Amino acid sequence: MLIAGCGRPAEEAGVEPLRVLGRMGYGPREFSYPRAIAIDHRDHAYIVDKTGRIQAFDAAGEWITSWRTPMIDAGKPTGLGVDRVGNVFVADTHYSRVLVYSPSGELLREFGGFGDEAGRFRLPTDVEVGADGDLFVGEYGGNDRITHFSAAGEVDESFGAAQLAAAPLQRPQGIHIDRADSQVLWVSDSRNHRICKLSSDGRLLASFGRMGRDRGELRFPYGIDQLSDGSLVVAEYGNNRVQRFAQDGESRGCWGRGGREVGELAYPWAVAVDSRDQVWVVDSGNNRVQIIDGRSAATWR
Repeated sequence: MLIAGCGRPAEEAGVEPLRVLGRMGYGPREFSYPRAIAIDHRDHAYIVDKTGRIQAFDAAGEWITSWRTPMIDAGKPTGLGVDRVGNVFVADTHYSRVLVYSPSGELLREFGGFGDEAGRFRLPTDVEVGADGDLFVGEYGGNDRITHFSAAGEVDESFGAAQLAAAPLQRPQGIHIDRADSQVLWVSDSRNHRICKLSSDGRLLASFGRMGRDRGELRFPYGIDQLSDGSLVVAEYGNNRVQRFAQDGESRGCWGRGGREVGELAYPWAVAVDSRDQVWVVDSGNNRVQIIDGRSAATWR
């Protein structure tokens, strides 16, 4: 059952998206359950689906190229990040590693491997790359932590259950470095149904959210990004909507409801914001991406 969002009556679908990209399929501009997105400095979007295929699109949604991750039999990637020159970092979840590609799809390097020690992963969920080249990799499957790597690839530290003992992370699915303060991370703590504000060394600065369907509540928040005014946009996998928040946790409204029509969502996994404050919403269950105007007050109801 697909559930309407933000407590709105079912007939209130909200404004239609600016564009809809994709449909079910295996060719260019087609997807088979897309579930991660990253947008680079040129507003090129990289989207990965459950075939392990990464497709690149320009700012207008035109297809550029595609490539596949080396193996998918054990499972498929769930997170993407990009650095300041456009290299694409792939959380290759079920192979316990991060793959790094050039913008054209050349495999440059990989790191990680299964394990609990520093620099290794169980099930990595997302990769966020800072302007200085530092990396933050989230994971679950027993570790439920975030590891901070230097630009040189050395492990700085990991933080999770031990460092956040009073409120440990449970499947940190999305990571975003704050636009105004590179020492602040926003984390979608999906199984705790909350958003955490962390320092880059792992201190819990604040959190908001609880499980529910009303405005201000969350149900399995996955993707997270930020508009130019500093507000946060969160894809709620369990509520079939995108919700916008002030940094203090006040809800600024929602977009979407459960369904298959344009303007409706089915298990949205990820969001990414481009330079124009357009929000690219990965509508996983509908095998498409819907692009909305994040600046418009009419979008958020």
